[in-house]
Amino acid sequence: MGSLYLNRLTPKQKEELIKELWERQNHKCFICGKEIDLEIHKNNLDIDHVIPLKLGGKDDPSNFALTHSSCNRSKQDANLRIARILYEFSELVEKTHKEKGSSPNLTDVLRKFGGAKYKLSFSISGNKIRFSFPEIGDNTIYEYQIFEDKLSGFKYFFAIFPIEYLHHDERINPRSIGRNISKLIKEFFLKRPQLHVTLGYLLTKENPSEIKVFDGQHKAAAQVFLNVRELPVRVFVDPDLDVLLTTNTNAGTVLRQVAFDKSVQRHLGSALYIERVERYKK
Repeated sequence: MGSLYLNRLTPKQKEELIKELWERQNHKCFICGKEIDLEIHKNNLDIDHVIPLKLGGKDDPSNFALTHSSCNRSKQDANLRIARILYEFSELVEKTHKEKGSSPNLTDVLRKFGGAKYKLSFSISGNKIRFSFPEIGDNTIYEYQIFEDKLSGFKYFFAIFPIEYLHHDERINPRSIGRNISKLIKEFFLKRPQLHVTLGYLLTKENPSEIKVFDGQHKAAAQVFLNVRELPVRVFVDPDLDVLLTTNTNAGTVLRQVAFDKSVQRHLGSALYIERVERYKK
């Protein structure tokens, strides 16, 4: 959607606005983060809305950003904040393809943002586990209840971990992270929480032990790209790794998630519509 504000500017006023945005953005393109030179790029710059007008964004300088024209025209989302994140993911994809000939996995995402650095030192007494995060300056001792899964017999606990202590298990989950992560990034950006926490495990024979993530890597990666630096994890304690491997294999094949059929979609759409009407009436 065009900008009435921009269309009303004289050439001199537009030039002044470009300089103001350039200074605000520390001389960098809003999308790719690379340098803008006002002389070299002067005929190849765009001013665009950060939040699109159709999504309620304002048509004034507080909602404008300066970009390279090529970045703006190849952007992967109308919302420039999401477009910037998706560009960053594309850069990581290009990097991993050059370095190892494949798309990134959770290890690559964690390391890009300072994660996957440390093992966890812990103590277990009865049905309690205790640990802290001294390597990142957090000496608080956290204590969590250990539960037992009634069907598998596996012991587990729930906790929130800084990404510095999370590691990807490439044996159990060798999947790379594809471009469909963009859908999850948008969902999280719109403050819609996903329904499945990350799954991981630790081995008590290795103390300190890595917290190995084996399921939920796309959801974890999407949140990390959105600047989340602590993730909730369900951690199994000394599980049978062959069982986890079989479980994860089945989850990605014969038990993979089934989309809602049309009747369920219509029901949910109707429920959402009614809810919004009722909210509007209030």
